[in-house]
Amino acid sequence: MEWSSTIEAPFIVYYLVASAWAITITLFSRREILRNGALICGSVLFSMGLVETYMYYANRSQIIITRTEPVEWRQNQADIDIGSRPVPNTTITFEEALGGRRIDKVTYRFGGNGLREIPAPVQGGPHRVVFFGCSFMFGHGVEDDQTLPYYFVREARGTFEGFNFAGDGWGPHQMLREIETGFIRRLAGTPELAIYEAIPDHLRRVAGRAPWEDGPKYDLCRDDEACYSGQYHSADYATCRRWLDRSWIVRFFENHSEKLSQPSDLPLYLAVLKRTRTLLEENGTRFVIVLWDQNELANTIMKALKSNQFDVIALSSIFPASDLKKGLLTQLDGHPSPATNQEIAAYLWKQVGEPLVDAKHQ
Repeated sequence: MEWSSTIEAPFIVYYLVASAWAITITLFSRREILRNGALICGSVLFSMGLVETYMYYANRSQIIITRTEPVEWRQNQADIDIGSRPVPNTTITFEEALGGRRIDKVTYRFGGNGLREIPAPVQGGPHRVVFFGCSFMFGHGVEDDQTLPYYFVREARGTFEGFNFAGDGWGPHQMLREIETGFIRRLAGTPELAIYEAIPDHLRRVAGRAPWEDGPKYDLCRDDEACYSGQYHSADYATCRRWLDRSWIVRFFENHSEKLSQPSDLPLYLAVLKRTRTLLEENGTRFVIVLWDQNELANTIMKALKSNQFDVIALSSIFPASDLKKGLLTQLDGHPSPATNQEIAAYLWKQVGEPLVDAKHQ
């Protein structure tokens, strides 16, 4: 089991070993009913192994494989019910491969608070900024000094201390729960600025339709407000998902049966953001949204955000729209490149951070 967890297609090994055990029982069992049952199980498991092998070789050039060391670097923690999050005081090696060729290898470092580190040399004060979002803001596939939060704090030249509250696979519901539980206040006090990086896929995540979703569940209640109603799935579900995600059969069917974001998810999405804005602004924190507006759904989201008076910046106002549509801003895995993170951070500093500091000093 330990060895198979290091290879790209471990379920091939699992199925073939299990089928071998079943055949062994068939050969040595004296009871006919046991022999027949084991023979059927062995045949099914061996067939699954063949299917898994076919799926691996047919799709390995199209699906990016990720591997981390240690394998388990996230867990549910009792102090905040947002689902799986990084284990505090952990350093992990993150690798990506496509078609058997490694395309990325970086290191993630998490401090005692479980947040991805923004290297200390660029940190400053007295102002504080918190960052929210998914893998885009977290910094999927880039080093600690190549994330958007890092570049923003570096641009601040010692005037801001930053906190990266984003997480791989997250959405705005994790952000809201971090605020509601007081997690943000315990770690970052009362920040002057909060920046949330939004992508259209967040709509299905807040609705609980992402296959990996184990975060907080919100429902519409009381005049279309967002009300917390527990967790979407248990910690055991999250653990099982991480193992099942290594099956090429599972990957194939998930890639061809994705339950994508849709406009009908907008009311809940907006309710979560409104509640977030209200809680932040009660403490004097400015809430800014950066939206990747690369498709029609994103344009619909932009219109809804503007009609609800959100402080929102379209990515197309930072980069040419053609760059967005052609994928020139992302790496091979679809996440922002270090250069893209740097450009967004520089724009946010000029448009939001620097004016805030100047206003405070007047």
